[in-house]
Amino acid sequence: MEEDPALHSRRSLTLRFDIPISRTHEFWDTLRGGRFVTTKCAKCGHVSFPPQSDCPSCMSGEFNWTGIGRDGTLVTFTRVQVVPASFAGSDPYIIAVCQFAEGLRVLAWLEGIEVKEAKLGLKVRVEVRTSKEGSPYYVFVPA
Repeated sequence: MEEDPALHSRRSLTLRFDIPISRTHEFWDTLRGGRFVTTKCAKCGHVSFPPQSDCPSCMSGEFNWTGIGRDGTLVTFTRVQVVPASFAGSDPYIIAVCQFAEGLRVLAWLEGIEVKEAKLGLKVRVEVRTSKEGSPYYVFVPA
């Protein structure tokens, strides 16, 4: 039986994302200051996360920044046992999706808890961290 070669490929895959940082830099600036915000379309009112420079609903490029509450509820999670090469120095970790009062679902690392303690419906809080390089990022922690 012949094996699928794609399952054993060790080729590097380089992805390039053109993100209009000039339109979404406020997210990172406010995150650095401890606030959690996203974009709300000025035309149709659609709230997006992650922040978008153009509304995915009506395609308008006009938006306002709106605060997101920092408290959410765990809706799904998984433990990443085999870490990708870009996180080679990291231990296994938990990735979670949490629902916020605004109806948004947000993806982030879940810290401060063992996988056996993570339960759907768990109340979490967003905390801001700073990477070794000085860049802000956010994680979920049990509330």
